Amino acid sequence: MKKKVIVAMSGGVDSSVAAYLMKEKGYEVIGITLKLFDGQEKLLTDAKRVADFLQIKWEMADYSEYFKDVISYFINTYRKGKTPNPCSFCNKNAKFSFLFNEMQKHDAEMIVTGHYARVVEFNGKKYIAKAFDPKKDQSYYLSLLDEFQVSLLYFPHGETTKEEVRKLAKNIGLSVAEKKDSQEVCFLMGKDYRTFLKEKIKANSFKKGYFLLNGKKIKEHDGIEFYTVGQRRGLKLNYHESLYVKKIDADSGNIYLGKKEEVFYRGVKLENCNFLDQNKRLFRAKAKIRYRMNSAPCQVEVQPDGKAFLLFDEPQFAPTPGQIATIYIDDRVVGGGFIAEVF
Repeated sequence: MKKKVIVAMSGGVDSSVAAYLMKEKGYEVIGITLKLFDGQEKLLTDAKRVADFLQIKWEMADYSEYFKDVISYFINTYRKGKTPNPCSFCNKNAKFSFLFNEMQKHDAEMIVTGHYARVVEFNGKKYIAKAFDPKKDQSYYLSLLDEFQVSLLYFPHGETTKEEVRKLAKNIGLSVAEKKDSQEVCFLMGKDYRTFLKEKIKANSFKKGYFLLNGKKIKEHDGIEFYTVGQRRGLKLNYHESLYVKKIDADSGNIYLGKKEEVFYRGVKLENCNFLDQNKRLFRAKAKIRYRMNSAPCQVEVQPDGKAFLLFDEPQFAPTPGQIATIYIDDRVVGGGFIAEVF
């Protein structure tokens, strides 16, 4: 009897090729497309079409009622003057939990996705690791997954490139071979997040206050929900030099500005952390505080209450409360957490 796997099929080229590769390896493949929010009809249609083409089973699994928690997290984090990381939050609290349910339902032994990442074994334990293609590596967004979740995963694209995946899709005749990559935040459906927030929050309830520079009010802003630490563009300020958002005070509604050199910090406090090696309390590592950056050397101090401190060798630009810090030893993800404070 063939071993059974489920493949999370989003309707895009990466997950479609992942399903093809697993079938070629001899697995019984069941394509699962998660319905998470309204407006996914095109994605569902594309996924079903690919599954039919590959002659594999396919199901749509409706988790939209539960996915509302992810959207609420997204909105509420902005309301608190922080910047959410919905992909990391969703991977931990929604998507892979939903896929685990489907894996059990279908009596499958593995969850397969089109992520550009790897699962590696080190000292008898499985870890997420960086993909071979640094341009597409998505390990940053998977750092909150626990040891059990990681043990169930397989990523067929961890050792290849996007160009090779598209070439294979074209060669086997997949209808999605030239389909554009999906937006980073799926439920925005291509909208600017500010437009999305305006649709979800009453116009008179945005938390307004003032832009402050060196303790002086410059002008009133539109609401803390529309700004993020490190932001320079879109401030609509008439000033003789570039200014950056340095800090957002959710209590007063004021936004503190500074020059670029004032937005660099060496220290970061993390909360709600996930560490796969529970024995290490103080160790050297590298960390990424945003997706599009190189991992930077740092000292990690793990606290017993789900918190941790990172001290970087060199100051980092705009560590942003609410975002994720992903911690690496070599290419392995050894932990991650939400940025709570900077110093």
